[in-house]
Amino acid sequence: MQTLTYNFDKRIEQSIMMLRQQKHLAGFPFMIEGKGELSLNQAYMEYPDGHIEIVEFSNDFRDYSSVRKLSNTEVAIIRSKYHLENA
Repeated sequence: MQTLTYNFDKRIEQSIMMLRQQKHLAGFPFMIEGKGELSLNQAYMEYPDGHIEIVEFSNDFRDYSSVRKLSNTEVAIIRSKYHLENA
């Protein structure tokens, strides 16, 4: 059973990394959920140039605006936490 769980988790991770790459290649940002770190209407947005911002969504979640750009140190921490360093 552990082998199936491991393979399933790996496939999910691979799919997310592929989606991230596709979004960046198309010139779009990739959203990273804050997992309890941010307000419910906020998320991290990683842009193709590598910078990450905290963004806040409108009430209808159709639009968002930047709250602040993360420092290089904060970007490294987020990438490490979400296993995005070598992706």
